[in-house]
Amino acid sequence: MYSKFLKKAGSAVMAAAMAFNAMAVGSQIITASGENQKIEFEDADITGEVTVEESAGASGGKCLKMTNSGTISIDFNVEKAGMYNIILYCGGIGGAKQQNLSINGVSQGAVGVPETDGFEAVKVSSIRLNEGKNTLLIEKSWGWSNFDYMEIEDASSIPISAAQTTPCDKNATAETKNLMSYLASVYGNNILSGQQEIYMYGPHDFEYEFEYLKDKTGHYPAIRGFDFLNCANILYGTEDGTADRMIDWVKNKNGIVTASWHITVPKKMAGYKVGDTNIDWGSATYDPKETDFVTSNVLKEGTVEREYYLAALEALAGQIKKLQDAGVPLIFRPLHEAEGGGGETGSWFWWGKEGSAVYKELWKLTYKTLTEDYGLHNIIWEWNSYNFTTSADWYPGDEYVDIIAYDKYSCTKYLEENNWQASYEHDDSAISPIFYGIMEKYNNAKMVAMAENDCFSTVENLTTEKAGWLYFCTWYDGGSENNNFLTNPLFNTLEDTIEMYQSDYCITLDELPADLYSNEIKPVQTTTTTSDPSVTTTTTTTTTSEFVFKQKSYKVDLPEERTTLTLEIEGAPTASVGGGVGYGTTADDWVNIEWSTSLDSDGKASVDIDISDIPASIKSVEVQIWWSNVWDAAIEDSHDKDCDLVKTSFGTSIPDDDVDYGDSNCDGDIDMSDAVLIMQSLSNPDKYGLTGSDPSHITDQGLKNADCYNTGDGVTNNDALAIQKYKLEIISKLPEKE
Repeated sequence: MYSKFLKKAGSAVMAAAMAFNAMAVGSQIITASGENQKIEFEDADITGEVTVEESAGASGGKCLKMTNSGTISIDFNVEKAGMYNIILYCGGIGGAKQQNLSINGVSQGAVGVPETDGFEAVKVSSIRLNEGKNTLLIEKSWGWSNFDYMEIEDASSIPISAAQTTPCDKNATAETKNLMSYLASVYGNNILSGQQEIYMYGPHDFEYEFEYLKDKTGHYPAIRGFDFLNCANILYGTEDGTADRMIDWVKNKNGIVTASWHITVPKKMAGYKVGDTNIDWGSATYDPKETDFVTSNVLKEGTVEREYYLAALEALAGQIKKLQDAGVPLIFRPLHEAEGGGGETGSWFWWGKEGSAVYKELWKLTYKTLTEDYGLHNIIWEWNSYNFTTSADWYPGDEYVDIIAYDKYSCTKYLEENNWQASYEHDDSAISPIFYGIMEKYNNAKMVAMAENDCFSTVENLTTEKAGWLYFCTWYDGGSENNNFLTNPLFNTLEDTIEMYQSDYCITLDELPADLYSNEIKPVQTTTTTSDPSVTTTTTTTTTSEFVFKQKSYKVDLPEERTTLTLEIEGAPTASVGGGVGYGTTADDWVNIEWSTSLDSDGKASVDIDISDIPASIKSVEVQIWWSNVWDAAIEDSHDKDCDLVKTSFGTSIPDDDVDYGDSNCDGDIDMSDAVLIMQSLSNPDKYGLTGSDPSHITDQGLKNADCYNTGDGVTNNDALAIQKYKLEIISKLPEKE
């Protein structure tokens, strides 16, 4: 079985990292007085069409006015590194606006500026700041905004947990309920990996992105993204096997599926009749500027627009019914990105071009038609939001939505304005302000996911900033430098991809539970009372399926003279334990000496194994624990329990005296680059292994140094984990002993 970079036991590493971060935040004082730090924008450095203006309503009698171009840059200090909120007091001129915000050169996405004659507070939540100097930069996006001042405040810890653990469709299928409960158990603890497949007739086949990930990281993503663009399109659609691939991903690979629906409409409605087959792709569009399709007419009986949309829903329902009949639940994201650039008129698609009121009714029509008219109850409904001040205006309502999604395309920026050649820079921000902004906007009622993305950030950024996205789903490689979102290092470097997919924080296809669709993870509620007896707090947690013991293996070096091997076993009290001692050079000549024992009331036992028949040519053996369980007489059944080999009469292999444990790249330091090199050498040995083509490939000495966990068992991803734990001061020295 492929070994992960951070084993499940290594979840303590992530917990420790987050706990360390929480301590850094605490209730620290930002200024000597303990008050929020207030900074006037008129003191900022400005460029372009940004001017200092007199304003009677501004705090200092002055404000900054941004029109058609420019930047606002301001330096400020905090006493301790940690997570902070930044509150901007600003106002949009002639309507709500949005501008681009970055902190210390790291993008925080777009910030919405509300329409007002004065200044309103806009909270940017959960920003990671450095001790000492920090720099805030506002860059013109829409322009035409006034900025008065900003405040810096300590960020209180916001719990990330799923308030909703069951689908909003009360008649949801059992598989759909089970998937929803699993998603709720993951949320705030891990991130699910996802990848969008290419469209039919694209520059490569459907499997390109997935085989790339498997080849480079050793893993497939847990979630596969699809689109009903072709197979549910009544204008020029083609049966492209989307439903069949979905069924295969779930039923044969035990994966999770999600889908969008880029439903197009005729560009010219004059003379069009539903059922016309002479509409080709060039005469259809989803761009609101290219069609005279009247969106609000979909809500009116007797219109051609309504007839068209209902026919399109019928075609879509036929595809989703194939999934339901096969027992396949779907995370469905129709009518996505409706608000577009923000406000009532910024939509990029026909379904949002007439504003939020019409859009919400269109969503409800879609929901009710599929669930009530066609009886489709295998859908987890996912709705796209932005983090603008106007975004909640587009929300259809809690009873029609299960998951709130955000589409992230912000990891690149131009280094030089008007220079479109080689002028980009990679930015792997976790955009935690957007995550927390969306959470707060909808009262933490729904899980928040990254339904589309260019880069998926890094494990370090996600965990340090506590940006608890439920999943990411990287968009496909479109065939050119600017839209090869998976493989172009401008978006996702190979090193970041390997680290993400091999980390314990990221759940991949092989890590999904085998009973994902047959076992519901039930929420458990506990109620606690504070010191004030009138105040009670209800906490919802989830319980996963029962622990399943997996085989464990340990390498033990043998002395020249050997008669008996003694194993010291520890596990659950009274557990029955069994395993083997194996040796050989190939599968054909492999020999196993089986053993079994019962642990005492303290969960301990010693096992003596006769090894006198093992040939002298065998220098080491593999001790295996195959099973460990405890019998429950009350229900007449046994339950798996954990168990470990803690000591043997021969110990393990003796380490070399010339080893600098952890320094896999032999540069004299022990840091994350050593862990990354271990990951690379394991996932891509041709490039980073002993004889690898890359100049930074691991060397013989590097291999010795890298074996820093349970020395003598060779280099595994557990060694990279040990380095992580050492850097986080969870362990005090290397090597780490098992």
